[in-house]
Amino acid sequence: MENRTELARYVVRYHQHLMTEAERAAERHLIATMKATHGNSDLKAQDAARNNRQLSRWLSNDPDALSLAANGYEVFVERAASRILQEQQGNVHLNRCPQCEGLARTPDARQCRFCGYDWRSDS
Repeated sequence: MENRTELARYVVRYHQHLMTEAERAAERHLIATMKATHGNSDLKAQDAARNNRQLSRWLSNDPDALSLAANGYEVFVERAASRILQEQQGNVHLNRCPQCEGLARTPDARQCRFCGYDWRSDS
């Protein structure tokens, strides 16, 4: 079964439309930071990313976004997903295997990565 981190990544990746503007800005900021610093997203890396001219346009100066980004990407994803699942539960579709209830890789997947069950022919 999936862990909390996998679930959080799934929610943020496939339900971005449920994020606030500040969350979207924080995510862009953190992704640009990780690209500029080869995967790092802590505050030191965020400061270093400001020196990258190509990616600096994706970095935010918004205090709300920076507050959300302050603890790095993984913490951001956990918090954003938690908020989305709490406040938008009815709008979140988790594609789960009908056999084992494992979370599929994508919302459109029709084969379970855990038990191998294939529900492509199910309608």
